[in-house]
Amino acid sequence: MNLSNLKQKIYSIVLSCLVPVASMAATPAPLSQYDLNRPIGWGAIPGFEVTGGEGGAEVVVTTEDEFDAAMNTKDPVTKERDVPLIIYVKGQIEFKTMHTWHVKNKTVLGLPGSRIYSNDRTKKNSGILKFSSGSGADSENIILRNLTIQGAGAYDTDGDDALLFQGVQRVWVDHCTIGDGVDSSFDCNHNSDYICVTWCHMIYKIAPMAGGSGGADDHRFCSTWGASDKQTESIGHLNTTFANNWWDEGVMERAPRVRFGKVHIVNNYYTSTDNHYSIGYGYMSNIYAEKCWFADRVTPTKDYTDAKHGYPDYNLQIYDCHGQANVKQDVGGATYFDPDNYYSYEGFDVSLVPSVVGNVNTGAGATLMVEVGKGVTGYANGATAISEVNTSANVPVNKTFNLAGQQVENGYKGIVVSGGKKIIR
Repeated sequence: MNLSNLKQKIYSIVLSCLVPVASMAATPAPLSQYDLNRPIGWGAIPGFEVTGGEGGAEVVVTTEDEFDAAMNTKDPVTKERDVPLIIYVKGQIEFKTMHTWHVKNKTVLGLPGSRIYSNDRTKKNSGILKFSSGSGADSENIILRNLTIQGAGAYDTDGDDALLFQGVQRVWVDHCTIGDGVDSSFDCNHNSDYICVTWCHMIYKIAPMAGGSGGADDHRFCSTWGASDKQTESIGHLNTTFANNWWDEGVMERAPRVRFGKVHIVNNYYTSTDNHYSIGYGYMSNIYAEKCWFADRVTPTKDYTDAKHGYPDYNLQIYDCHGQANVKQDVGGATYFDPDNYYSYEGFDVSLVPSVVGNVNTGAGATLMVEVGKGVTGYANGATAISEVNTSANVPVNKTFNLAGQQVENGYKGIVVSGGKKIIR
């Protein structure tokens, strides 16, 4: 059986398993008073609410092929991949390649103990989940909840991310544990918009690998919001609410690093000690951070609009945070972003952040109880763990040589050949 016929058979099996379910928003889960169990902020703007696969059919997937087949389910008449669908992830699923989807109206829920992971650190296959738009096929209205997504470990080869949104509208990522991305763990760019990230736990457990062609020996850089200062199609987009997230061990920077967007960062918990920085403010970013907790030996911010970077245009406001004084500063004259002008959400007192967001049973991460046919029904009394090690990782050999053919250390300055490419350092 050829590959095309195999995929078509898988699609048929998945479609035969679909069962209609009631709207998952009809029965709110008995979560804590701080967890609203719904999109908030930019994910709940009237007319742009994130609903995912609500009201659609459901399917349980246990393999990479089943996951891909479910995501690519087509409307039998229009042939569009916009069928409302609720996908439950069961067990440990290894992804051997990064999948790129152009889909709409999907909810993906991780059952307790599930994990999606990759063991590949090579540039070509290092990513896992990618939602994208382009060439007439758009992605929109996506919900990911209670997923554990783990890459093979940071390695600076300009590879891919564990989770990536490109040009996607209306996104809610909630109660996910995301870590060890090869390039980044969770990025968003190319004019994506109306994004809500809540109760997620970002962490790096696998030791970073040195010697990559990009030159950073510790590339545990978590979340880049806007890929380039020259990506002008993102102007006026990338509007995001980050609420109740835990940026934990090993997140050295980009938590997040922002360009262009109006970004609300509220009640986030930062505990990666001796990091490079947490929130990076870049070109045309308009950031409002409040009631966040920066632990001891955590650097809160970094300016990416200075003379070195060459694009001095930003607004930054920080209020009522632990470990960081209030800030109100701008370069460029744009109107300061005030979330109250767009939606109503203020969060809770900063003193509660460590105990509420950092609670391993009921706080940030894949801590939810999810049941097939019922969705989220409470807490599972413990987050799905990110692995400490990854002994089976596909690690490329990437030795560096000078032009005389002598092997040199990664820090060697001059013209070198690394990974088959000539590089000037």
